Amino acid sequence: VVTDRLHELGLPNAVFLAQVTPKPDGRADATGSDQIEFLVTTNPGERPAPIQKVASGGELSRICLALSVAGIESAPAATLVFDEVDAGIGGAVAEVVGRRLRQIAGHHQVLCVTHLPQVASQGEIHYRIVKLTDGQSSRTQIRALDDEQRVEELSRMLGGVDITAATRAHAQEMIRQAAGE
Repeated sequence: VVTDRLHELGLPNAVFLAQVTPKPDGRADATGSDQIEFLVTTNPGERPAPIQKVASGGELSRICLALSVAGIESAPAATLVFDEVDAGIGGAVAEVVGRRLRQIAGHHQVLCVTHLPQVASQGEIHYRIVKLTDGQSSRTQIRALDDEQRVEELSRMLGGVDITAATRAHAQEMIRQAAGE
């Protein structure tokens, strides 16, 4: 199931395996009586190897999302939280990840922290989270954005410091496409 989800997330040659072996001493402890290791390959012709040795940041993000999706398919959860599940990806892959998160949100509450406009544009409700500091302490400010503020935030994510009319138009187009308009 995880392998199928990886294919949907832009890793068409991925293979995911969970290797379960008894612990060498055969005794159960706080983590159980087995050792479990996740193996993956994302390239054709390569043998699956431990995730921590072969997965890039972008691949790791998609593996985490695939595991989460597979988990909710077998044991549904009411709310799913993804903190930068899109790390190390961009462009078309980010859009695919955003669409998959939107699809999940059709059946579950999804909270997603992202820095990518391709992912943020897929959300129904958009919050801006800002860390504020006075040099002595820090605090977080969270603000729900209305439609106009959402376009501005996506424009900032797309264009950086100088936001142009073209950048705003692109942000609006991304929102319309995500909504299926």
